[in-house]
Amino acid sequence: MKTFSFKVGTSLKIDSQMFKIERMLEDSQVQLESLTDGTLIRTSIEELLKGYADKRIIFVEKLSEKQIPELPLNRSISTFAEPIQANAIRKKRYLDFILGMGPFVSTKDILDQQISEFAKSINDVNPPSSISVYRWHRELLRHHGDYRALIDRHDRKGGLGSRLHPGTCTVVQDVIDEIYLSEQRNSGETVFYEVVYRINKLNEFLDEREKLPVPSKSTINRAIASLDHYEKTAARFGARYAQMKYRTSGQGIRATRILECVEIDHTPLDLFIIDDVTGLPSGRPTVTVAIDKYSKMLVGLHVGFSGPSLEAVFACLRHALTPKTYIKESYPEIEGDWPCHGHIETLVCDNGLEFHSKELERVALEVGVSMQYCPKRQAYYKGSVERFLKTLNYQFSREIPGHSFPKWFHREDYDPQKHALVTFDKLMRLLHKWIVDIYARQLHRGINTSPYKKWQDGAKSVPPKLLTDLNRLDVSLGRTCERVIWHYGIELHNIRYNDNALLVLRRQHGEKKKFQVRFYFDDISVIHVIDPLTKQTIAVPALAQDYARGLTMEQHRLIGIRARDTNAGVIDITSLARAKHEIRQFIDELSIDKSQRIRQRSARIKAIKQKKQPNFLDDSIAKENVRRAPPPPSAHIENDELPDFGSAVFTRRSKTKGSQS
Repeated sequence: MKTFSFKVGTSLKIDSQMFKIERMLEDSQVQLESLTDGTLIRTSIEELLKGYADKRIIFVEKLSEKQIPELPLNRSISTFAEPIQANAIRKKRYLDFILGMGPFVSTKDILDQQISEFAKSINDVNPPSSISVYRWHRELLRHHGDYRALIDRHDRKGGLGSRLHPGTCTVVQDVIDEIYLSEQRNSGETVFYEVVYRINKLNEFLDEREKLPVPSKSTINRAIASLDHYEKTAARFGARYAQMKYRTSGQGIRATRILECVEIDHTPLDLFIIDDVTGLPSGRPTVTVAIDKYSKMLVGLHVGFSGPSLEAVFACLRHALTPKTYIKESYPEIEGDWPCHGHIETLVCDNGLEFHSKELERVALEVGVSMQYCPKRQAYYKGSVERFLKTLNYQFSREIPGHSFPKWFHREDYDPQKHALVTFDKLMRLLHKWIVDIYARQLHRGINTSPYKKWQDGAKSVPPKLLTDLNRLDVSLGRTCERVIWHYGIELHNIRYNDNALLVLRRQHGEKKKFQVRFYFDDISVIHVIDPLTKQTIAVPALAQDYARGLTMEQHRLIGIRARDTNAGVIDITSLARAKHEIRQFIDELSIDKSQRIRQRSARIKAIKQKKQPNFLDDSIAKENVRRAPPPPSAHIENDELPDFGSAVFTRRSKTKGSQS
């Protein structure tokens, strides 16, 4: 049994609470620090000895490095298999429900009742047991509330390293080098029989206890499969063949603090916007907002013509998480500031398709945001955002010419399209002015103070937390798919992407390996590829940067349709460029069409929306998060200048001045 003494750094458990001896004072006095809330307590050695004698005090061993909980801090949740992702999200939803009902109670009867209640609400026919939920909660506490602790780490099972006898490993490696990695191109079966022969010959001169074990055929096959593909091909087929094969070619809850609960929703703005060029109405934009339930302060905003969509949700979510430092530079006439930013604990939303998407659940798990859905057709469960949207349309939109009444029959002889005067840029300027200088500063009857004052008071008590790295957030907010790396790179949506780093990945993993790819709504000029080994993201630019830079996915889709119609299915960069010019003319024709619906479609194709927040990076690619491989000795690719890459969901190449998240 180990021995302890009362000295600085010693950990104690006193009446089931954890303490650490912080200081040794004069007169045998001791200062203890609570490991739960940091409270400092002064006591004496005599009192501690008395508690120890009464069995109220137990010495606690310090955790060794092997015992310290380890988290996949730099690994994206999307790098795990889909069943593992789904299981982690399922665990998280059960714990969110149970913890939302109050403090966690480990009593079996109570846990069984809570588990059964939630299982019925989600139609889970195979709910977890109470002991499983208890273990999940214990892991969550051990990792300080980080939900990534719920991810099943099957990849770490079975121990590390080879289980083969060192002598057997040496024989296997020698045979592979001599028999398999040769120009005779012997098969794996030949390698296996040669290994068996050599081990049997060695065992003839060894004692029974020292005999080498014979590996199985599958062990030999795994050893061969683990070889570097380029080196294997070069040894069996020659260096020239290997270089040709792996070549690359160029071109409703109660909130007690800020950000504890944030509600999000969309609404069409009751206001017609006119086109900057033609002066004709483009239609009514869709506003996506996120509001802090505690302070009633608006924390996230997105305005665009894409309607309620996952793109709008991602854009609003990013705007909510990041500081609004662009206000003074982009809108100098605004007197106040917009201090809202930080990590969101719970995101409350309705049952729209965009909110139930797997991509949003993946982002929520990666960022550490709990998702809470309102019951169907019960919007009052997120009353704060519903009330704000009504306030927005009644107090803001009605003050501007071109206002559209909530009901068409309220218009009578008033035609809002004839009275529309505001362009999109002016709308954003007016909207920011109203949010920052009017709504945030006026008295809110629900909280008996202004939202700004409520937020500032709440931020003093619980300061908002920032995410570790916004570049990782931008990559997380991209859409995910799988693609094979070919000699020309990756082809996605009829656009080819390539970079020197892809050559290294292809050589390491083979020409048929599928890689996870992240692409983005509003910028097709760059994608990110996830390295299967390091789980780091690699930025890969489009080869045709003159075409792809600043182009949105919707614009590219329309250009592709036009090119296919014009060129009978033959798509190349020349035809795409010609189609891009024709699309511009087509959009100009739409913008002057007599139909308001067609003009609104023109605004959507033009990608009229908020401008991005100024990029805080000097380079287009974040150097800390993006691994760049050195060029190979015989690379055939030119290093073109890469496009600016800031937010993954906001326009990166805006033709207008100013910037907005």
